[in-house]
Amino acid sequence: MPATLRRDRTRRAPLLAALAAALVLAVTGCSGDGDASGGGSSSEVEADSAGAAEDAGDAASGASLAEGGEEPGAAEAREIVTTGSATVVADDPTAAATRLARLVEQAGGRVESRSETAATDDSPGSASLTVRVPADRMTGAVEALDTLGTVETVDVQSTDVTGEGQDLDARIGALTTSTDRLRDLMKTAGSTEDLLQVEQELSDRQADLDALTAQRQRLSDQVAMSTLDVQIVPEPVAAAQSRGGFLGGLASGWGALVTTVQTVVLVLGVLLPWLALGGLGYLGYRWLRRRTRPEAGADGEASDGPGDDGTDDPDAPRPGAPDETPEPVPAGR
Repeated sequence: MPATLRRDRTRRAPLLAALAAALVLAVTGCSGDGDASGGGSSSEVEADSAGAAEDAGDAASGASLAEGGEEPGAAEAREIVTTGSATVVADDPTAAATRLARLVEQAGGRVESRSETAATDDSPGSASLTVRVPADRMTGAVEALDTLGTVETVDVQSTDVTGEGQDLDARIGALTTSTDRLRDLMKTAGSTEDLLQVEQELSDRQADLDALTAQRQRLSDQVAMSTLDVQIVPEPVAAAQSRGGFLGGLASGWGALVTTVQTVVLVLGVLLPWLALGGLGYLGYRWLRRRTRPEAGADGEASDGPGDDGTDDPDAPRPGAPDETPEPVPAGR
């Protein structure tokens, strides 16, 4: 055999081997597909489809959580009570309080309480408000405090009351069903005694139902409307607390002096009517004493006379009178 022909066969051998392997694989694959079509091909397809659907759902959930949200419907099912407090430093606390009340009303909220203290020479004025705003606008309300002045402190807390709400709903539902059954029993009561007993039980359960319903309404109101306590002051709290030294002591001493003077004036104001009444009583007593003294003296002079000293002798010396007995004459004269 020529050398050239031998080299051509050597080159074609790998090609023929590759073609043979491809044919074997093709035949094996066809037979495998035929066997699977007779048994579990449909189940495998369904399993693959279910797995793909789960992967897609997991991907969507991960995307929603990555964006900071929760699964659809989870936020709606939860009930959150949000409360907060803040301290704002403003030049005019009264004007800032009025502006805050206007902003709250424009946002659909309301002012539950408001107190203001006018500025004096000794102490600056201040204001405090408790406002209720819709829960979805709580963040905006806190941010709006920057328009009133300098926000010194902010504290916002959220409490999940979903379990409490669900418990109230379950108890309300059970009591509602019970009261409905009792009303049906009242219609079929056979005697007056049975009717009175059913009415008493219905009254008790209706009272419990009304109490739970009112509690649920309060909880729902707290969830729907967030509460924010705002203190408006003219200077930072830390600066007011740290104010001291000579000027601080002088201010404290002056304040103590003013307080003492005010207390003394108040006490004098309380005692003055009583002192005036006592003075009038004393003047009346002196006047009566002067009126009655001359009459007493006249009565004393009229009663003086013989026998007043306890003796019947008119020649007896009166008490205090000089002795008129003559002195004895000496015998030698």
